[in-house]
Parts: sequence; C-alpha cells; structure tokens
Amino acid sequence: MLAALDPGAPAHAAASAFCAQLRAAADAWRVCLLLAANAARQPNARFVALQQLEDLLVSQRYTQLPPEDRQVVRSTVYTVVSTSVTTNTPISPANFLRNKFIHVLVLLMRNDYIPHPVSNSPPDWPTFFTDFLSLPRTPVFVQTFLHLCTNIHDEIASREMSYSPQTHTANILIKDSMRAQGIPAILVQSWFQILSESLQSNDTNTAALCLKCIGLYASWIDAVQLVLSNSGFIDALFGFLGSNSSIRIGALNCLMGIVDKGMLVPDKLAVFDMLGATTRVMDLIAAARPIDGESSSNEDGEDFSDLGCKFINLVGMELCLLWQTIAEQKALATSPEAGILKSRILKHLQLMLPHAVRVLRSEYDDTSALAFPFLDEYLKILKVCKRDGALENVPSATGDPLMISKEAAAVFVDESLVGMLGVIVKKMQYDEDEEYDFDGEGGEDEALFFQVRQTLRSKMEVISSIDAEMFFSHFSTVLTNTFDAILMANQCGQRVQDRVRWSEAELALHLLFIYRGPFVYIDPETSAPTALSTILVKMMQSNISAYPHPSIPVVFFENAVKFAIFYNTKPEYLPQILEAFVDTRGLHNSSSVVRSRVYYLFMRFVKEQKELRDKLKVFASKLVEAIQDILYITPPQMQQPGVLANAVKQKAGVAIYANQLYVYEAVGFLISLDSDASKQEQLLQYVLTPLMTSMQEILDKEVYKLDTPDNLAVTNYLRQLITAVGSVGKGFPDFDSTTRTVVSSPLWANVFKQALHRIIMVLQRLNAFDIIRDAARFAFQRLIGCVGAEILPFFQPLISAGLFSQCTTKELANFLPSVDLLMHKFKSSFSTILNEIFAPLVERIFYFLNQSVSGFDELNEMNDLRRSYFNLMNNVFVHTLSEVLVSPTNMPHLTTILQHTLLCANDPSDPTSQKLALSLLSKMVAGWGSEASNPLCKPNGTSLPPQNPSTTVINGLSHSPLLENVNKWKGATATPLVPPQSRTDKKVSGTGGKEVIAIGLGGLTPVPQFSQFIYNSITPLLFEIPRNPKFNIADGAAHLVVFEIANLHKTILIIQGVEYLKVLEEVCVRQFGWDEGTVRKFEVAIVELTTRELQTALKKSFVR
Repeated sequence: MLAALDPGAPAHAAASAFCAQLRAAADAWRVCLLLAANAARQPNARFVALQQLEDLLVSQRYTQLPPEDRQVVRSTVYTVVSTSVTTNTPISPANFLRNKFIHVLVLLMRNDYIPHPVSNSPPDWPTFFTDFLSLPRTPVFVQTFLHLCTNIHDEIASREMSYSPQTHTANILIKDSMRAQGIPAILVQSWFQILSESLQSNDTNTAALCLKCIGLYASWIDAVQLVLSNSGFIDALFGFLGSNSSIRIGALNCLMGIVDKGMLVPDKLAVFDMLGATTRVMDLIAAARPIDGESSSNEDGEDFSDLGCKFINLVGMELCLLWQTIAEQKALATSPEAGILKSRILKHLQLMLPHAVRVLRSEYDDTSALAFPFLDEYLKILKVCKRDGALENVPSATGDPLMISKEAAAVFVDESLVGMLGVIVKKMQYDEDEEYDFDGEGGEDEALFFQVRQTLRSKMEVISSIDAEMFFSHFSTVLTNTFDAILMANQCGQRVQDRVRWSEAELALHLLFIYRGPFVYIDPETSAPTALSTILVKMMQSNISAYPHPSIPVVFFENAVKFAIFYNTKPEYLPQILEAFVDTRGLHNSSSVVRSRVYYLFMRFVKEQKELRDKLKVFASKLVEAIQDILYITPPQMQQPGVLANAVKQKAGVAIYANQLYVYEAVGFLISLDSDASKQEQLLQYVLTPLMTSMQEILDKEVYKLDTPDNLAVTNYLRQLITAVGSVGKGFPDFDSTTRTVVSSPLWANVFKQALHRIIMVLQRLNAFDIIRDAARFAFQRLIGCVGAEILPFFQPLISAGLFSQCTTKELANFLPSVDLLMHKFKSSFSTILNEIFAPLVERIFYFLNQSVSGFDELNEMNDLRRSYFNLMNNVFVHTLSEVLVSPTNMPHLTTILQHTLLCANDPSDPTSQKLALSLLSKMVAGWGSEASNPLCKPNGTSLPPQNPSTTVINGLSHSPLLENVNKWKGATATPLVPPQSRTDKKVSGTGGKEVIAIGLGGLTPVPQFSQFIYNSITPLLFEIPRNPKFNIADGAAHLVVFEIANLHKTILIIQGVEYLKVLEEVCVRQFGWDEGTVRKFEVAIVELTTRELQTALKKSFVR
C-alpha cells in the first residue's frame, strides 16, 4: 500500500494493481477498515485503506451490504473520529489522514442520513448531527467540526461541483431532512459560539474558517432568519472587514455567501441595502491595506485583495441577474413596480461601478480579468437600456435615496459607457515597464497580453454596437491626439519619442487596426472626406511609420492593407505608402520578424485591391527595381570550396524564405499591370533570368552532388528557385477581367516557357527528391493560368521527367487537381494529351489505392487520393471528354474503373468517396446509356406538351399519379418526350407544379453493352448500399449519399426509359423479395417525385 502512493517506488505498478484487485474483492473492506482504524500503522498505509473505503461508499457498493456490515463500517469510522475529539488528540499528526477520515465520515452521512436508496427503508443514522454535536467541545472538536461542515457543503450544496441526477436528488433530500430537524439553526448557533470563543482567544484562523462556513451554508439555509437577524453578528462582520488582520478574509467569504444566496428581487435588494453591499462593504475593501509582518493570504491561499475583486464582481453579477429576472417576466417588465425595482438596481450599479472600474484599471491583467464577467453582463443591460427603452417605466423623479430617477439613469448609462470605454482603451496599452520581445517569437507575457487585448476588444465592440457615435468620437479623439502630437514633434524638430511614448503610438495604430467600420472615405451626399478619411490623412501626415520602435512597423502596414481603398480616394499619399513599404521601414527593415510579415502585407497591398491597379501601374517598374535585392535567394553556404557548410547554418533563413515568396508573387502582379508587352517581357526577364541562370549553373557544374543525406542544401536551394518562379506566375492574373479568357501574351509567355524548360531539366536530374517534385508541381500549377494553352506541350515532359514514377500517395493526390484545371481551361484542346497520359495515370492511381494501410496518416492520404481520383473522373464527364475513357488506348482499363467505382459506391467507411462514386455512375449513365436496348425509345423523338397539370408524360403516354395502369404503359409503344430542359430534375411552368419528365432519352454517346452493366451491376447496387451493416443513415454525410442514390435512379429512368421499370421489378422481386404492391409504389415514386422528394422518401424507408 505504501508503494501505491509512491510513483517512484519500484513496486508502484504492482502495488497499484493490488489495490485495484482489493477494490474489486467483496470482503476487502473488512481488512481496510481494520487497517485504517489501527493508530499504530503508518499514516500512508491508513490513508490507502481509507481510499478503499471511500471507493466502497462512492461506488454505492456500501448500500448493498447487509445492515450489520454497514453498522460495523459506520461505528468504526465514527469511533476513530469521536475518540480523537473526546480525548482532544488529533487522529494523526498528518493532516491529510485527518481530512480523509472526515471525508469518509461525510460519505457515511450521505448514505445513512436519508432512507435507503434501494429498499427505501428508514435511515440508519438520522441522528448524525445531534450525535456529533453532543461530543465535548474540545479544541480538536472545533477544528474537526468546521472541516466536517465544509466537507458536507462540498458534498451536497457546492455550486462548483457537478452532480449526477441521482446525487442531486439525494442532496435535496439531505437538506430537507436537516431543515426538518432544525439542524441549520443548531449549526448557526454552534458557529456563533465558536466564533466568539476564537475571537476571545485571538485565534483568527479558526474565526475565519467559522465565518467561511456561515457563508457557505447561507446559500441554502434561511440566512435572513438565522444570520442576518443577528445585528451583533452583522456589526462584527464590518468590524472584521475593517481590521488589519487575516480574519477579514473569512468575513468577506461570509458576505459573499450571503450575497450569492438566491432570493426574490425585492428581498435581495433589501439584503443589499441592509448590508451596504455597494457602499459600506465596497469602501472597506477599497480602504484595506496590506498586513504588516503577516501574509495577506489565509491557509487556503486566498488573498484579500483578489477576494475583494471577486466580491465586487459577484455583487455586480447579482445585480445584473436581478435585472434579467425582471426582464424575463414579461407581464411585470413594463409595470410601475418593475420600474421601481429597476431604479433601485441602477442605483446600486451606480454606486458600485467606480469600484468595478478600479478593478478593471488594475495594472495586473489577472486582477482586471476578475471584473470581466460583470462587465459582460453589465454591457448587456446597457444595450437593453439604449436599444429597447428599458428605462421607460423608471420613475421620473424620486426623493428616495435608494432609487435613481429616469433622467439620472439615462445620464448614468451614457457616462458609464464613456467611462468604461476609456478604461478599456487605456488597458489595451502596453506597459512600458515590462520587457517585450518584438524581434523574436515573443514569450508568455506577450501571449497573455494579446489574450487580454482580444478580450477587451470584444467588449469594446459591444460598446460600439450600443452607441456607435459616442464610440467613434472617443476613438477618433485618441487617434487624432496621438497623430497630431507626432506631427507637432516632427515639425518642431523634436524627438518624437520625447512627446509621444511608443506604447501610445502603438495603441493608436492598434485601435485603428481593430476598427470594424464602416469603411467610408467620401461622404456620398456631400462628396467631402469622412471622419475616418481625416484620421488616415493625419496618420500619413504624422509619418508615424518612422517612429523608432519595433512595435510600430507591422501594425502600421497592417493598417495600410486594411484601409488600402483610402489611397484610391487620396492618391497623393500612395507614393508615400509605397516608399514606406520598400525602404527600411518595411521590406528592408533590419528586423527579420518585421520583414517576414511585411513581405506578405506588401503582396496583399499591391494585389488584392482592384481599385488601386490603375494607379499602381505608374510605379510598377520602379517598385520592381527598388526591391531587386530582396528577390535574391541566398545560395548554399560553403565551408570551403567544394564542401558545404553544416546543416544548421543552411537552415538559417529558411523560414523567412517562405514569406519571401509573397514578394515574388507581388512582383509578378506588378509586371502584369504594365500595358506595354515588351516592357512586361523585359521586367520578367529581369526577375526570372537570375533564377534560371542559377538553376543552369548548378546543373552544368553538378553542384547538387555535394549534398549529403543530412544536408540537402543545394537541392533545397533548387527547390527555392523553382517555387520562386511559380510564385511569380501566381502573381499574374489568370483571366482577363472583361473577356474571362486566359491571358496569353506571347512575349512574356516565352520567358515562362524558358523557366519551365529549366524546371524540367532539374526534375529529370533530381526527381528522387520529394521537395523537387513538390516544387515542380507547385510551379506548373501556378503557370497554367498565365501561360495559357502554350503550357500544354510541357505537361507530358513534366510527367516523363519523373513526376509520376517517383511520386508518393500524397503527391499524386495533390497533382490530380492540376489535370482537373487543364481540362477546365482547355477542354477539347487537352483531349489528345489526356488520352495519352490517362492509362499510366490510372495505373499509378490504382497502384497506390491497392496498397495496404498501416496507420491513420496513411488512411487519410489514401482517402485524399481516392477523392481526388473521383473528382478527376467526374470532371472528365463535366468537360465532355468522356470519349477518352473509351478510346482504343484506354478501353482495356474501363472494366477496372467500373468495378472500382462500384466497390467504392458500396463502401460507407468514406462517405465522401461514396458520394463521388455514385455521382460518377450517374454521369456514366447519362453519357453512355444506350437506347438501343429499349425498343420503345427512338432518338430525336418529337416533343409532346403536358396533357394536364397532374399528368406525367412517359414515352408519350400519360398516366395518373397512382400509376394504376403501369402494366399497360410498360408494354406500350410511343414516341418519347425529348424536351432538352426535361433532362434535369425540375418542375415545368404551366403544369401546376407537377414535374414533367422525359424518359428513354438514351445517353449522349452510347457505349455498347453499357445498358447491361446498368441493369446487372448498378441497379442492384442501389438496393445493396442501404443494406450494408456499416451504412448509418443517421450520419449527416449519409444524407448526401442517399441524394446520389435518388439522382441515379432518376438518371437511369430518364436515359433507359420503360425498360428500367421492368428491370426494377425483376431486381426487387427476385433478388430482394419485395411484394408486387411495394414494387408498384416504388415505381410511382421514381416516376413522379423530384430527386429531393425521392431522397426524403428513401431516407424514411432506410430508417424503417
């Protein structure tokens, strides 16, 4: 047992297993009971034995024991505790053993103080409290009694504990039994007596614990009658609060318990008035001073200052709860009585708000956070007061000092909003006495401060929603004052940091950054600049971006991006902001952290704002030249000629390179803005030539052979060069804004094609490295849009260079969207290439899909590949390239494709792939279904109008909604209905909302014998899917699968016609044993319901 408590003991595992076996043994409690009661044994061993008894009581195995055994347990434990009290001897010098005995005794009380939970027999120990209180009042009794009381509260009444429904019911029964026996009154009198005696003996710790017990029980006993009626006690409480002793912590705990007690609104307000909860108590808390030569915390670690803040928050929360209680009573909310109560609540809020603001203003963030819950609830009240006219029934004038008039309440609401906003804004400012790491990753202090800022921001946004005009006025005042002060310092030749502190400058920019709008810069009515525009003008005029502190640049450029449209309305400031971006304030900043972020922000500024494009054209070439040095990619470091430096040095700067790609993207966009094609080519050559030259030099000199398995410096450098090319291409827009066609300028397209040649050469040499394959794929995907159809000849060489032969499952899944993109952009122009690569592509896909999976990551990669494959196959049909699948080259693979599609369509383990597989089958049916198998269907049939709103036309014959004559029209011959719009599942206008469909249309390009595949494989599959034991119709993803099943039924009906209904009858009756009536209903549903309606019907049938 001793080893079970010591994790470091060699026998700890075996001891823990022994204890577990001991708990499971039926009579093990007898041994543990004897061990726990034996004072000669070691305290640790007795503690473990008590743990076993505790488990017996908590697991309810105790209630299953015979009455005589329960009596043995009860009497043994009580004897140990009572003997200790009577002899005035602690149970053990170890407090943990005393506490465990008390806890076990409380658990016994929980079980035996009320009727038996199973047999409902009378309680075994209804005299628990009277028995214990009859013991001699020794010092040990006092300590044991107070700890017993706190334990009982935690077991039956604590709001911080989570109880099961059965336990909650038992707790109510225990409290009712205690009230019925008058126990609360006895306990209160005992506490008063102990309090008096402890104060006489100057035992402040015992007095504080006694006060805590009174506060804990006040939440569920009749506190008004038993506690508050004792005026002497209340006066003593205030005396304790004003004392310079640790007893004030107990007094405040007691008051918090009383304030927290649930009462009716008038009663709670009366208690607040009597206690002076928002006046006298608050003043005493504010006036408290640290205790000289004594810890300010009690034995539980409670600090009076923090406890005072919690009390302020509690009082505020209770007042807000009272307001909400009135608001929820609709009949009372607008009555004069409610107005009086609201007036009293607002008066209390008015009195306590300065104290809450004092907490909020604390220099310690964790102290400020103690007032956040009240602040949230209080803002809700202010929102109601400002929005819903909640002050309407507040009395207009009153001489009652406990009330506030309607007019004064309105003023108070406005002033409190302004006051809190000022405190919140000030609290968002950095504390310059702290140290912050703006040039590094930041530490825990920064993270906590950012979290507090985020919390304060949410509260500031609520204030803005309550009174937007007041908020913007305060907001603009703070920003304008800061920017004006900086401007004044610059004009006077004064050091700006001598006039404005860095934390003030950063706060102004931060407030601007979190501003949520409206983002209007020109008044639409007067065409004058708005107040926001004026603020931004002052920001630019102040040149705050040059403030000499590392906290300023990033947030300044964040604002430049956020308010980029401002520079369209004030183009005179565009050169200034661009200069700031490219000089030492931004892209050339000495801090790598700042540069890394500004790389990204620069790309967003020049690329994302369409309104600025015309104005940026003028600066495009100058900007590219100004950042030429940033486009330089540092080559591998050499320790000496022919020997690479170690891997640690090579990794330096890798992180910043990822963000450097944003600059390449921005450069690509800037080049694309130039209207002169020759200038575009020149600038592109200016940017890409160094990259291509570096690739060629490495290949010519075979420098990559210097790499080692643990130091792939040269290979990684090639990866960076290739991805830089792709990023430049990504910067070029894919489509012309008017014609929506691929931009393809022969002049600069040739530059990209030269780069592609180099990339393919690198891939041929180094295709064994995944980083090279990833980089080549990255570059190719991003050049598709800007190079246009001229990129198609590079596709096959790219594959031949090793993109497929060496790829992994994940790489292949990431590459298939490139094929989708090529089909989407070039359609029939891509068909020849697709036909040539399709067979090896499918072989590679199935090679990976047929591999066994050994882990969760591999399973995810396999699922991603399968989904990418089905997306590809679906897009083949979407872009009318399905002839590729049945070409002589690819026809041998069609059987494998079909069988794999069927397999995935019946595999519920991946609902996304299942849905895509069914969607693919629908497209195959629509494209390849053959009308030749249906003698009733004739191609190019004439269109017949609907005969009446309640008629569905099938192969030219009408039928009633009940389809009673279904057998007649099954054998009839007629001209099919072939309106083009009827291929879709829509309701036709002029039919009273009844769907008019055409069936028997045949596929777009029928494939021989595919109809038999539909009947023999696809049709049974649609009935097998819901019969799969793993198919869970309750799963949300399964609903999409059911929709695809319904859609596939409708598609087959439209393509194959009446013959499908005959096949359905055979499949349903012979294979699945349906009766004829069920088959008829199903046929009616398929014919008459829309796809959505059929989906709903199928879901209901699957559930049944």
